[in-house]
Amino acid sequence: MAAQATSAQSGGEAASGRPTRRRDPERKERILVAAAALGARRGFDAISMADIGAEAGIVGSGVYRHFDSKTAILVAMADRVMDRLMARSAEIIAAGLDERASLTLLVRDHIEVALTDRDALAVYHREVRTLPEEERRRLSRAQRHYIEEWVHLLAPLRPDLADGEVRLAVHAAIGAIQSTLFFRSGLADARLTELLEVMAHGCLGTAPSSSRGIK
Repeated sequence: MAAQATSAQSGGEAASGRPTRRRDPERKERILVAAAALGARRGFDAISMADIGAEAGIVGSGVYRHFDSKTAILVAMADRVMDRLMARSAEIIAAGLDERASLTLLVRDHIEVALTDRDALAVYHREVRTLPEEERRRLSRAQRHYIEEWVHLLAPLRPDLADGEVRLAVHAAIGAIQSTLFFRSGLADARLTELLEVMAHGCLGTAPSSSRGIK
């Protein structure tokens, strides 16, 4: 077996002498981006695996090499965005900045994700109820963990609020950011980012920090 692996790596051929097939490392990402774009435009229920493949520039059967169903694609889309938010949140918290600076960076990061992954987020919000219960619960746990990071930062900044009020403020801020998923304002991203940051901090009842990022 080791000899076969060595042969495939060095000569690009299997033990039979036939060339090995190499998967495009970007193909899975192209499928997810295509599915999000189509789902946002036409509705996820209205598109097929063949439609997704065509949008991604891949033959329909090629999609099945990565995903066995549209549900699997939807779950992967949600995981991709949630993993991005969680990874950045962990990085921000680990930087050890004060609560105001950390919360400001979480707001800015969520805005960036809402703008760059708008289609995937919009499709997920519309279709989450169609996911298998186990996947819904798993994603819900991840979302709750993410929201708790915001709550822990906001609570000491808003000692005037009860715990439930802090949580309401966080949900309102995230909802304000994600309002951009469901309509096209026509605003340039820079202006939209500026306004969403003001609105999110308005919901939180905090002033943004002047910190521009993590070194």
